[in-house]
Amino acid sequence: MKSQLDLLCRFIQPFGILFTPKEVEIIKSHSKIIHVPAHTILMEQGKTVKKLYFLFDGIVRLFREENHVDYTLGMTSLPFFLSTPIHILNNQISTCSLESLTEVELMEWNKADVLELKKQIPNMYDLELIIMDLLLRWLQDNQINAICMNAEEQYIHLMKTQPRIIQQIPQKYIASLLGIHQDSLSRIRKNIALKN
Repeated sequence: MKSQLDLLCRFIQPFGILFTPKEVEIIKSHSKIIHVPAHTILMEQGKTVKKLYFLFDGIVRLFREENHVDYTLGMTSLPFFLSTPIHILNNQISTCSLESLTEVELMEWNKADVLELKKQIPNMYDLELIIMDLLLRWLQDNQINAICMNAEEQYIHLMKTQPRIIQQIPQKYIASLLGIHQDSLSRIRKNIALKN
C-alpha cells in the first residue's frame, strides 16, 4: 500500500495538501486497496452512494441510463478521485453509474472511514473541497469539449490526453462519449489515419 499512498500524496500535493508521517499511517489504517474486474458497477444510478474511490490504474466510465438508452458522460484512465465525500456523508442518491471498463486498482473508503479521517486529520476538510472542485472541473471540461469541439476534434483530444482509452476501450463506448454512431466514429478514425 505504500506506493499507492505515495501516489495519492503526490496527486494532492500541488493543491497544498501535505500529510505528516503520522497522518499517512492514519490514512493507511482506514484505506483498502482493491482490484476490481472489468464491467463492475462501482456506483449505481438511483442508489445511495456508499464508497469513495481513488483510481490508481485502469479505466472507468461515468454513464447514465435514460429511457433505456445508455449515455457515456465521461471516462478516465488517469489517477483521480471517483465520487465525493459529500455524497457519502449525506447518503445522496447517485444520478449516474460508475463502471470499470478494464480491471482497475482502487483505494476505497466507506462512510465510517471518511468520518474517522475527517475527525483525526484536519487537512481532510480541505481535501474534501479539492475533490469537489476536481470533479466539477472534470465535468465542466467534458461539457465544454462536447459543446465547443466537433466529434473529430474531441476524438483527437482524447487521443492526446488519454491514449489508453482509444487503445483499450470498445468503440461503442467512445462513440457514446462523443454522441455519435459507431459508423461515424469509424469514418473519423479513417480520416485521421489518412491525414497521418
